[in-house]
Amino acid sequence: MTEKILEGLNPEQKRAVEHTRGPILVFAGAGSGKTRVIVHRVANLIHQGVLPSTILCLTFTNKAAAELKQRLQRIAGRDDVNVWAGTFHAFGARFLRHEAQLIGYPRSFIIYDEADQRSLISKCIRELGIEYERGMDSTVAWLYNMSRDTMRAVEDISFDLSFDPAPVIALYEKRKKEFGVFDFGDLLWVPCRMLNTMPGLREKYRSMFRYILVDEYQDTNASQYSFLMNLVGPEKNICVVGDDDQSIYGWRGADIGNILRFKDDFPDACVITLEQNYRSPEGILNAAASLIAKNQYRAPKRLRSMMGKGKDVSIIEFPDDDREAINIAYTITNLISSGVSPLDIGVFYRVNALSRVLEEAFVKRRIPYAVYGGMRFYERREIKDLLAYLRIIANPADEEALARIINTPARGIGAKTLATLVSFARGRGMPTVNALEEALSGNIVKGAGRRGVEQFVSLVLDIRSYADSMEVSELLSAIMEASGLNRSLKAEIDGEDRLTNVRELIASAQGQRNLTEYLEEKALMSAMDFDGGDKVSVMTLHMSKGLEFDYVFILGLEEGILPHSRSMETMLDIEEERRLLYVGITRARKQVTLSWSRVRTLYGREIYQIPSGFLSEIEDR
Repeated sequence: MTEKILEGLNPEQKRAVEHTRGPILVFAGAGSGKTRVIVHRVANLIHQGVLPSTILCLTFTNKAAAELKQRLQRIAGRDDVNVWAGTFHAFGARFLRHEAQLIGYPRSFIIYDEADQRSLISKCIRELGIEYERGMDSTVAWLYNMSRDTMRAVEDISFDLSFDPAPVIALYEKRKKEFGVFDFGDLLWVPCRMLNTMPGLREKYRSMFRYILVDEYQDTNASQYSFLMNLVGPEKNICVVGDDDQSIYGWRGADIGNILRFKDDFPDACVITLEQNYRSPEGILNAAASLIAKNQYRAPKRLRSMMGKGKDVSIIEFPDDDREAINIAYTITNLISSGVSPLDIGVFYRVNALSRVLEEAFVKRRIPYAVYGGMRFYERREIKDLLAYLRIIANPADEEALARIINTPARGIGAKTLATLVSFARGRGMPTVNALEEALSGNIVKGAGRRGVEQFVSLVLDIRSYADSMEVSELLSAIMEASGLNRSLKAEIDGEDRLTNVRELIASAQGQRNLTEYLEEKALMSAMDFDGGDKVSVMTLHMSKGLEFDYVFILGLEEGILPHSRSMETMLDIEEERRLLYVGITRARKQVTLSWSRVRTLYGREIYQIPSGFLSEIEDR
């Protein structure tokens, strides 16, 4: 059995698997077989006589946990290996099912998802008499969750709110306790607090799990770190596996310092670095190494390819973003024609707004694609909202468009008021939007909704008065201001990203005057669907982590985009942006193409761009 467990492992992997006593840190470079090490290490522990039920494996995704279990069952030759493997949050939920009664919660508690959390927070805001605006619940939820994840006081986190969130948060916590519910952040923060303050409970779990293994340790936040340190027993049998060069989630609380300070936490820890790469050829690894070597806050390592020399990374300059998108589409068309599966092609970008011009180029060439971990540009909420305003101007009978915008942004017009208006209009055989003035004069709408309907009627009449005299791009800009959408989106936690998408839409409409033709073109873009079959993967660089493709295209390598303008204040911010590009490059098995454009349409205007400084770092290799 020992031979089977160690079979096929390189010397560093074998050392990590055979180390069975005390703390161990495994720096696992991209494509170096970290999951293999974790699986074979667990199998070896069991073979050495460790009870499977005393082994705890913590991951960041359900997919990773499922893969770990499946591979462990295969190597063990049986499916009853009783090792607990799951995400941090799943383990936290299990912990609370057994222990929540100690703090006055029922074991039958409910777990609120993000939508439930925002809904309860919005109710608390209104209950406290605070005038509610769209996005407030998201901002308070983000603030609350960030406080939990980083274990910092709310007042120590920067936020943009017109009111003190402390009473809202206090009421939110009170209501959760009354309702017997936990939210997602509670699944780690509450167990941390319990283990910190209840020595008996802490000893119970330390004796329960003698061996702890953690995947993607570089992505742990303060709450997860505290949770782990409370679980580590006197034998210190903790194994963490990760790659500081792939730490890209600092913006949501992950602390790269957790992996870099592991030796401070456990001075006697064994440190092993996996440097043999089984994914990418030498040309790609050399480019990635020359880039990441510029980071100062990292553990030194140099990946060695086991896949041969391969091709060097290509860096291409384009005159504008349209040419960039067309060239990428043309190249992908040729790859697919030569027999490459679309599944083996990945296209990455730093910000979602860059997908619009790319998607249009793909649609024109009928390249099947899927936006991974997100939605297509014309399916995004802020885009559909804005286009719905155009639709109701072009076609007053478009009831779906009316339903979408009559209370967007919020005007106090609820579903009941809208149903009353629709019924009134149908009784007169006319579109609802055309019946609104008559409904007001007939006192059909009363109460809080009446003022909202009056505002909406005034808005529609105003837009109609200048719709014919404007280009579509000008009309879109005017609607953003007149409707309040601009102010509403700014108040949302991800408002700047959504506004960037809106600016991209406005820019794409420049020069178009025929509203009907424009809407028809966008409807066809939205409806274009490639049912079934393989698709090219389109995604942000953040979403690409953990994936791999034969051919990788990364566009928009320009200052202000990558590195992002919001991530250029400190050296640590720049280093995370550099790691982000490093992650994208190391996804490739065969070829990487990086591109930038001298002119890019952003924020509604053409902007002359400067190539990302990262490109020169790669070229200097």
